[in-house]
Parts: sequence; structure tokens; C-alpha cells
Amino acid sequence: MELRSGRLVRSLPTPPPRPSRRPPGFPDGDGSDRISALPDEMLLEILGRLRCARAAAHTSGLSRRWRGLWRHLRELSFRDMSADAADAALGQVAGQALSFLEVDIPYKHRVPEPARVSALLHAAARLAPADLVFSFSLRANCKYGNFPFEIPSFQRATSIKLRVRNHYLIPPAGAVEFPLLEKLSVACSRIDTAELVRRCPRLRVFEIQFYPSRDVAANRIKVHSPTIEDLAVDIYVQLDRLDIIAPVLKRFSLRVNMAKDSTVSFSAPMVENIYWFCSFQDNNVGFGEKWRLSRLKLVMEENVGVLHMLIYWKGYDVLPDRTFSQEIAQLLAFSVLELELELDLQSKIHGIGALVSHLLGVCSSIRRLKVDIRQYYWHTECSPNCPCHQPQNWRNEIISLKALEEVELTGCDGTENDVDLLKLLFRCAPLMKSMTVVLAPESSLPTDQDCEEIYSMFEANPQVKCSVYRSPSKG
Repeated sequence: MELRSGRLVRSLPTPPPRPSRRPPGFPDGDGSDRISALPDEMLLEILGRLRCARAAAHTSGLSRRWRGLWRHLRELSFRDMSADAADAALGQVAGQALSFLEVDIPYKHRVPEPARVSALLHAAARLAPADLVFSFSLRANCKYGNFPFEIPSFQRATSIKLRVRNHYLIPPAGAVEFPLLEKLSVACSRIDTAELVRRCPRLRVFEIQFYPSRDVAANRIKVHSPTIEDLAVDIYVQLDRLDIIAPVLKRFSLRVNMAKDSTVSFSAPMVENIYWFCSFQDNNVGFGEKWRLSRLKLVMEENVGVLHMLIYWKGYDVLPDRTFSQEIAQLLAFSVLELELELDLQSKIHGIGALVSHLLGVCSSIRRLKVDIRQYYWHTECSPNCPCHQPQNWRNEIISLKALEEVELTGCDGTENDVDLLKLLFRCAPLMKSMTVVLAPESSLPTDQDCEEIYSMFEANPQVKCSVYRSPSKG
């Protein structure tokens, strides 16, 4: 190019085309929407991978080809939505039966009145899902409180999960059944479990969670079923009665607070795995005037049962309403007994011999015994008339412990009470193979001379592998 001054200006060379950022083997696009040209079946497969009905519905803005296509999905999840939005979405779903439906109304979108929830439940039932998950929250100050929700008929459902928290559920009116239902999970304040299970002739898995309710009837669980194989019961209130008859039950889980006059009836001859946890808040189960049961846990796996009991010493002066033996009699057989004994913070050393002797008499078929003693601020021993020594004749008892092979005592102080307990164990367990004693921390230990009788006892039983350790000082 020539300027008016006569000078020549050279043009810059044309830059080469910028390389494509697409990976090798992928041709450059021509701007056409090839995805929208796919068959409906493939587009529905793409929408299904989104795992969210709301996200699937948003694809309607891509092109006319996608508009309303989400309505024909067989699996739909409506999560984190208001009741109005969920109701409107359910009304747009095409009429075909669904394989999966989830409706979750979280607390931030809590429903103002129960009628809206009932409407959503029936809207879900009209879609006849094979697998249903339904969860919602009502406002905390809802004037209806403990409102009953009737479960609609789900004739095609094989799995149902309902979460209504502070309200209760009732089965469908009449004799309507859930003919195909195999898995049922319910969280509510009350439901007639006996009637509900009766309506489910194929039920194999049943999970129930109860939340606080003013209705006493809500604190009773009755499950009689010839088909249930897996049963889980979580009760966040005090349970009055548990009645289980399940001839093919294999797995059972129980977490519950036991009421003062609670009763348990459990029949499951084929059960293999058990997790049984009970807490006792009324301090009404114990031994003597002072020992009380705080909680017990029974775990059974592969036909080996382990019972763990947390027992504490408290300043009561009355006998308990129920004894340890009454509580243990309701449990299935176990071979390992673990005792965690906590003493009230005071300046006395209390003996555990009478308590352990009593429990050994109740659990005489155990193979292993573990006792963990936790007491603090020891200074002097308690008096000979202390309730911890009652009954006084425990030292001379003969208890048949023919199966007991292993004993571990942790937190012993080497006093006369501990020595007498060891004598009882050696005398009553002829097949004992090992005895381990872990003495209390050195800051509270007696002298070696005080423990000399323990060492002598071990030497007198050479057939038993005996070990003595001292716990390290705390702090």
C-alpha cells in the first residue's frame, strides 16, 4: 500500500487459523443440534441421568424438541421444593406408571397445613410408583398437631419410605392391602404396626421410627409376620411394650428407651444378627439399694452374643422396681458378659463382689467375663455394713460356671473385696483358661504387699494363664 507521502507500507501477513481445541478425532461442529435429533428413548435416557425432575424440566428451554419431555420419565425425584411446586409438577406427569418417585419437602419449605400433605400423598398414589420415597415437614406451631394421615393404596409398590415425623399414619380405609410391598420404612409419631404389617403379605424388610407423641398407644410395637426377614425398630420415646413374632427373621435392630413398666416378648428362632440397645432413664432396674442399670447392649453376630451393661452406683435408699435378672431374662442367649461399673464421685472405695456374684448367677452359661471398674477420688474403704456388700453371704456361694474360660478385671484396687471375688471365680469356674487383672492407677494403688494374696492365688492355679498389670497414672 502506498501513502500520499510516497512511502510504501507492507501489509502484515494473514495469521494462520487458530487450532481447534477439540480433542483429536472430534470434528469441528457446524452449529447444528444433533442431540435433539436423537430418538425419544435416548433423550429420556439422558434426562434420567440428571437424577432430578427439576433439572430435567429445565431442558425444555433448550429447544421445542425437549419441551415437556421430562413428563414421560419413569423415574422422578422432586427434592428441595415447596408443596405448591411439587403439587404442580406431579400434576404435569404423564399418566404412565412410574418405576420410582421421590417427593421431599424440606423444613425450609415446611407445609402450612396437613391437607396439603394429604393431597400430595394421593397425587403420588395416582402415579402408581413401584418405589416411593415421600418426606415432608410441617410447621412447628401447626395447630393440627399429631394429625392423622391415611396412607393411600399403592398397589404396584414394592418399596415405600415415608417420613412424616411429628404426625401419625393410618392404613388405608377398609381391607386394602399392599399386595406387592416387600420393603417398608416409616418414620412418624404413631402407627398401628400390627394392622400395617397384616396388610403387607409379602413384606420382607420393615423399618420403624417413632418420635415423641402424647398418645400412650404410640409407645407400643407389635409385629407378627411370617415373611419379615429384616426388622429395625428405633423409638425416640419410652417404649411400653414390644411384641415380636417373626419365624423367618434373620436380622433385628432395636434402639429404645424403656418405660418403667415396659414388657418385651420376642420370638425369632432363625435370627442370626442382633443389635439390641436399651436405655433406662427411670432408674428403676437394679440390684440392692444402690446399683442401677443405665443401659444395656446385646450384639449377636454369627451366633456369638455379647451383652454389655453400664451399671452405676447412686445414692438411692429404696429397692428397684425391676431386677437385673428380670431384664436379662427377656434377652436371647449370649456367651460374653461385659460389665462397665461406674461409682458416684465420692471418697469411698466400694466393693463389686456382691454385684458381680449376683450377675454371674443370672448369666451362668457365659464363656467370657469382662469387668471394667471406674471409681474416682479414693481415700478409704467403705464400712462393712455398706450396701455394696449385701448380701453378705456372696463370698460362700457356689455358682456353676462350667463354660467360663476367660476373665478380665480392670480397675481393681487389691482390697479384700477384690480378692474374695477372685477366689469365687477360681472356685466356681473349673475350666478357666485365662485370668487378667489390671490394677487401678498407681496414684490410688495399694502397696505390693496388699496385692500379695492375689499373686499367691495365681501361683496356686498353674493351669490358668494369669496376668497382672498396673494401669498408668492419669495425668
